[in-house]
Amino acid sequence: MENQSDFEWDSAKDELNQKKHDVSFAMAQLAFLDTNRVILEDLEHGDKEKRYYCLGRVSDGIMTVRFAYRNN
Repeated sequence: MENQSDFEWDSAKDELNQKKHDVSFAMAQLAFLDTNRVILEDLEHGDKEKRYYCLGRVSDGIMTVRFAYRNN
């Protein structure tokens, strides 16, 4: 995940996320640009596919992003 074009998301889920958390997926992906980011496996939500958390600085806060790697 080196640049923004490496990300894909469902636009309906993006809208729901903005309503629920007031954060767009476009904003959330900035957490991956933090050179001190931390990637952790999500052990509670990975029953169908492995899922992960990215913890990274965005602006003046820390963003937590849940994601999955895809082999498309």
